[in-house]
Amino acid sequence: MTAPRLAWLDGLRAVAVLLVVYAHLTRFVFTDLRAVTGEWLHAGTAGVMLFFLVSGYIIPASLERHGDLRAFWRSRIRRLFPLYLAVIAVLVVAHPHAFSPATAVGHATMLPFLAGVPLITPVFWTLSFEMVFYLLVTTLFTVRATRSLLPPVVLAVAGAVTAPLVPLRFGSIPVVIGVVLAFGLAGVVSGRRWAELSGGLLLGGLALALLVFNMDPAHTRDGLLILAVMFTGTVIHRADHGQTSWWRAGAVIAVVAVSLLVVWIGELAALHAVTPRYVTRSVLTLLVFGGSFAAGMLLRHRHTPSWLARIGVLSYSVYLIHYVLIELCRPLLSSSVPGPLRAAGYLAAVFGISWLTHRYIEVPGQRLGSPHARQHTDLAASRR
Repeated sequence: MTAPRLAWLDGLRAVAVLLVVYAHLTRFVFTDLRAVTGEWLHAGTAGVMLFFLVSGYIIPASLERHGDLRAFWRSRIRRLFPLYLAVIAVLVVAHPHAFSPATAVGHATMLPFLAGVPLITPVFWTLSFEMVFYLLVTTLFTVRATRSLLPPVVLAVAGAVTAPLVPLRFGSIPVVIGVVLAFGLAGVVSGRRWAELSGGLLLGGLALALLVFNMDPAHTRDGLLILAVMFTGTVIHRADHGQTSWWRAGAVIAVVAVSLLVVWIGELAALHAVTPRYVTRSVLTLLVFGGSFAAGMLLRHRHTPSWLARIGVLSYSVYLIHYVLIELCRPLLSSSVPGPLRAAGYLAAVFGISWLTHRYIEVPGQRLGSPHARQHTDLAASRR
């Protein structure tokens, strides 16, 4: 069973993934509802931003708890790669023509969105930002600066000032990224202080270079701000555990929130769409993911509904699988079958397959090479 002290995070992951599924599914089912809600909320954006905020809250704490970069990276690889590779394998079989050697190398780094290669499925873009966050957290750990409040502020201000970022565009460089990543990771897990520091700086340099110079055009406005949101989660964790004051954390939150609104409204201005309704939509999107996280924290000592926590445990599987099913079942989702039946069938398939992939791919993956993990239950082994 999910530990009570962590169930609230699973609850937030559930809210996040349900928002994302809603955003994608309503392109085919309940389109009239989407037409109304889409005027007031970017559900997909709110969902992924909530995911990023949760990751920022828990990931650096996980690294500090391990106190060991080798253990941290082993845990990240066991957690993310088995299902990630399984989804890629399914898509390669379904669409073999879409997978070139360069695409394979780019996806192997889990940085395809910033490596200049086509994504084999659109939802992988968020994993690239997750990986960049891990690289930057690793760098901060190696230089003993994990408690600094500067990263979210610097990234937020830089993101707001430079949006839309005009990258130099290295272009498609998956092999270069793979080599630099391999050398950097080899250094940080070597156990030697000089190699750890060198590797950490190399990884941080790689992350920043990709963010600034090779950002995908789809996120030239908010790419840096995504990292700012993740580091804001880290600052909230610091304040929550007495490692910094809440007023300082509040100042960071305010800077990041204002920067997001400035960039989002700037994007509306570029589209000549600065209207009261669309400005309100930007504010509501911010309030939905920020307010959801705040509510989760306020209620974290209370019981989290077991069904909600369970969806959160399955959220990684649901996130990776739901869009693959949309792609594979597009004719059925676009059929004349009544909307409620299409939605019910689709959701039953998503959650059924996600339960299977969690049980038979994610959990065994967590246990690979880890005798300690074998002593845990499957839910404990699934903790992020």
